[in-house]
Amino acid sequence: MSINFRPAKENEKQKIIEFYDYVIEVNGASQYNINWQKNVHPSHELLNTSVDNKELFICEEKGEILAACIMNKSYNEAYDTVPWGTDTKDIGVIHVLATRPDCFGRGIATTLIDGLKNYAKETGIKSIRLDVLKYNTPGIVLYNKCGFVMRKEMIMTIPHLGDLNFELYEFIV
Repeated sequence: MSINFRPAKENEKQKIIEFYDYVIEVNGASQYNINWQKNVHPSHELLNTSVDNKELFICEEKGEILAACIMNKSYNEAYDTVPWGTDTKDIGVIHVLATRPDCFGRGIATTLIDGLKNYAKETGIKSIRLDVLKYNTPGIVLYNKCGFVMRKEMIMTIPHLGDLNFELYEFIV
């Protein structure tokens, strides 16, 4: 398996949109439906802007995107109430992490997380944070396996979905 982790490239924007649309379509029928909606969350604008800002990362194999996510400094205001393990402002926040469903079990999401950890070390990020829906069992298993620590369970308001129960995690780099 030759999986390549890297920032997404400008010329891959359409491919990234197609990747997320496919994941949303297949995920909607699963027991772990995370309620993403095509061009709503994540929006095409968010994906494109994240590529422009070099904040969208992918794992690819032979030119095919197998996993992707955004890591930036944006977060829900509720993060300010979390007892984080460090009070650093040098953070990266993971958003919209997704793996092609036909790739589950191959360790690709772990490769993506490991790539983000290395990127964090190289760029001075001291803490990687994220939120995951409480019923997203595969995500919770992944983050625990990758060394993240759950810091708080809380309800956060999401614009297109309302109030949802999340677990908030942190990995101190």
